[in-house]
Amino acid sequence: MKHKALLAVVAVAAVAVGGAYVALSRGSGAGAPQAGGPFLPEIAAKSAAIARIEIERGAGRIELVKEGDAWKLASSDGYPARFEEAKAIVSGLSTLKIDQKMTARKERHADLALAWPEAAGDANTAGSSSAAGGPSAAGRAARVRLYEAGTSEPFVDVILGEERANPRAQFVRKTADDQTWRVLGSVLADIEARRWVEAELATLPENEVTAVRWNGLEIKGTAAEDGKMSYAADAPSAPTAFEWTDARRLAAVRTMPSWLSRLELDGVRKAKGGEPDPALSPEFEMVRGTLKVRGVREGAEVWISLEATPKDGAPSAAEINAKKKFPGDPFVPDWKDFAAKHAGWEYRLPSWKTTPLDEPATIPVAAPEGEPDPTAPTQLPSAGG
Repeated sequence: MKHKALLAVVAVAAVAVGGAYVALSRGSGAGAPQAGGPFLPEIAAKSAAIARIEIERGAGRIELVKEGDAWKLASSDGYPARFEEAKAIVSGLSTLKIDQKMTARKERHADLALAWPEAAGDANTAGSSSAAGGPSAAGRAARVRLYEAGTSEPFVDVILGEERANPRAQFVRKTADDQTWRVLGSVLADIEARRWVEAELATLPENEVTAVRWNGLEIKGTAAEDGKMSYAADAPSAPTAFEWTDARRLAAVRTMPSWLSRLELDGVRKAKGGEPDPALSPEFEMVRGTLKVRGVREGAEVWISLEATPKDGAPSAAEINAKKKFPGDPFVPDWKDFAAKHAGWEYRLPSWKTTPLDEPATIPVAAPEGEPDPTAPTQLPSAGG
């Protein structure tokens, strides 16, 4: 009996010690990340107080600030940002769920695209541009910081790395911590202006443009009975800064009347002014208004400003837009509202949109009789000739 009682006492003591060990273990691990839990739980309590978002990727950076209920791109001179995109990045970060603990070895960070700052060999050096208009390397890792109003230190500072599919996941770590994690979900930390602003400046329907005046050339439209427009251009009656050969006129007639059909931006900034280059500055006469494009070339970049004037007594744009079948269909803007919205801003054009402006200049001018034909493309002249 005494032997059995002793065994019972030992067993109870063992259970007690084991229970105490488990309790201590749980206590010592309080607050530690748990699988299935949020990676950034602090966002839930502070999301409404977020007033600034900074995103870096490669050499590019954007900064968004909240003013009232609106977000603006501080890195692009305060241009209005899309509220939905700012909300999406905060929401995306808050919903990342811990899936698996990964390496804490700093030398392995680059394998998961979590090295910061990235070494030259770790970054994807394909060219891209920041929202402010400057060139940058795309980079593999992205750094995101969230700030509360009135604070200078971020309450979230995180590195976002490579993504995985099936299930959708991403490698992440906090900037000050070498420990890396795989989380369920992912966040797109894009620094391209096109994500953060309304990238389409104009999307006009066919037959809205009635004439184009460009670099001394006038392209005129003639409406058929069905309303469709055909275009032609005579040789300029007065000397121009650019030599309009027959081939160059045909190229302009083919491309310029539809140039506004998909006018998109690739960067934005406060207008700098300056003398426009006529080769980059077409003027469009339309059924309901006139739109003057004023362009300048800065190295490989083309920046444009827009001046719109509505026509008195023109057919209602609202009536035309009411016939749209899909949200993405072309539409006629209210040119008065359009002018106010774009006044004081310059937009960088994507390279594909500058092609029609440059195309006539790539057609060589025929050499005078007795001289060899030129083989190198000519360049459009600057405003100074």
